[in-house]
Order: sequence, then structure tokens, then C-alpha cells
Amino acid sequence: MASRTIRLAVIGGDGIGPEVVAEALKVLRAAAGIAVDETGYDLGARRWHRTGETLPDAVLEEIRGHDAILLGAVGDPSVPSGVLERGLLLRLRFELDLYVNLRPARLYPGVATPLATVRQNGSEAVDMLVVREGTEGPYTGAGGVMRKGTPAEIATQESVNTAFGVHRVARYAFERAMARPRRKLTLVHKTNVLTYAGDLWQRTVNSLAPEFPDVSVDYQHVDAASMFFVSQPERFDVIVTDNLFGDILTDLGAAIAGGIGLAA
Repeated sequence: MASRTIRLAVIGGDGIGPEVVAEALKVLRAAAGIAVDETGYDLGARRWHRTGETLPDAVLEEIRGHDAILLGAVGDPSVPSGVLERGLLLRLRFELDLYVNLRPARLYPGVATPLATVRQNGSEAVDMLVVREGTEGPYTGAGGVMRKGTPAEIATQESVNTAFGVHRVARYAFERAMARPRRKLTLVHKTNVLTYAGDLWQRTVNSLAPEFPDVSVDYQHVDAASMFFVSQPERFDVIVTDNLFGDILTDLGAAIAGGIGLAA
């Protein structure tokens, strides 16, 4: 008998999403000790084409009453780029304060990888966990445009980083590193150029490090980290980074671990 019940909002979404979600639900229902109370939501390209809506306020309020969301995939070539991503995916993250985007990249035995060094050294060379901040950075929408469409056009896109937001995601990353055998945490940023935000991230990680003396801490510029992802992935255990850098690195991690279809 199930020991507890979780209320689950199920969003199949677009593309392969509904198929993946259907299989994931089979696994979830079979998990020992968990009963699932599912509510399905028709959100994604089909709804947008039918009604012009991405995430109505009333639906968002219903979703708030659930314990978790199982989301398949968001995005369809028939919808203008960014409409679903901003209107559904980013809105869910910001409205529900989903500040941790946790993305493992682990190469399982028998799964192909494009990296020759990993094929030689074994699948255990790829086992990393990216902790991406999910509610701040350049994705907050801060910025603007002046003189649009003229030769004198000016566009700005601001990256918002708060002490509160950086601290909570960095602490979470330290806690995850403590729970893994290697106990290593790498901060990835671009502190030599993004001096204000980078300084906040570096100082925050440095201030937390004494609370986790068993975790070794290092730093990589994001361009160097990208290189080492493909040349020496064994360097990495847990990575903490901001929203934009995490968005890029997690897709790179998915590629070296067998493809986006195997990524969390």
C-alpha cells in the first residue's frame, strides 16, 4: 500500500513530450510507496494554435495547488520562437520560484558518445551534475530598446543577480556535492569580464565554503569549462552557475552523455 500521495500536474507539451510523459507515469505509478493523483493540462503548441493562450492565470493557480509538475517538452516550429518558451516554461519557473534547474549528465554503459577520450577511458568519465540558477540572470526580461528599426537602434539586455538568489542556489549546490562521492564543486562564470555579477557569485561561494569543509571548490571561466566539458569531462562533479551559462552547458553535457533524449 502506498505510504503517501503526491498531487501531480501533468503537462505533456510538444513533440516527443506526451510520449515521454506517458512512459514516465508508468514508472512513477510502479514506484514503491507512492500514490499519484494526476491532473492533466493541455498546454503547449496545440492550445496556442487553438486559443492563443500559453498559460492562463486560472490554470497557473490550479497548478500551484499541486506538489510537483511532470513536464514533457516545450517548443514547436509552427509557433513563433520564444512564444511558448517565455509564456509557458519561463513563466512557470518565475511564478513558482523554481530556482534550481538540476541537470545531470551521466554516460551509461552501452550509450554512444561523440567523445573519443571517453570511449577510451570508459563511461565513468562522464558523471556530472549542473546546478543552474533558474529565476535570475538575463532571462528576467530586464532591458529595453530605443530607436528600434533605425540605424541608431540601441538594445540592452540586463542580467539580474541578487545576493539572496545566488546564495540559495550556491548552498543547494554545496549540499548536492556533499551527497556525492567526489565532493567537488566547480563555480562556472566569467568573473574576469562580468565583474559585478561574477564578483557576487565568487564571494558567495567563498563565504559558504567554510560550512562545507569536506567539499573541494574550484573555479572555471565558462569558455574554459566548455572546452573541458568535451576534452576532460572527468574534471567535473557538481557545477554551479547562472541561468544563461547553465542553459548552454547543460545542452553540451547532454550531447556528450548520449543526446538530449537521455538528459534530465
